[in-house]
Amino acid sequence: MGSLTKYVSNDRPEFAVYIEDNDKVCYAYLWKEKKIVGDIWLYNHANTPNEPEWYNKENLPFLNPAEFVKENLKPFNASSPVEVPWDFGEETVANIFLASRLIAKLTVGARPGWSSLVTKDGPLALKM
Repeated sequence: MGSLTKYVSNDRPEFAVYIEDNDKVCYAYLWKEKKIVGDIWLYNHANTPNEPEWYNKENLPFLNPAEFVKENLKPFNASSPVEVPWDFGEETVANIFLASRLIAKLTVGARPGWSSLVTKDGPLALKM
């Protein structure tokens, strides 16, 4: 039973972050005016594979393989202390915090965004 949580900017409601856990993997998507403009891998819900699965599009959405994963979070639930504060400076930034810890950052056009949960840059997340 997957989950989808929406975090809308109070100052600029055309922006939202959707966090989707489909019981395989969890991603966050930055939306602007009903279009995805950024994305980031957050954690593997299923077991972390040793080999990348992005060579076969049938595996979408992709799990992040072990060589890229520094830390795999426990799956989020309704009581997970997730916050998404926004910064509308030179560029729009959505920061994703879990229990006051910055775990990911999304900007318009960042595909992927940045994560504190990876060991190195990869196609699903860049190292923060």
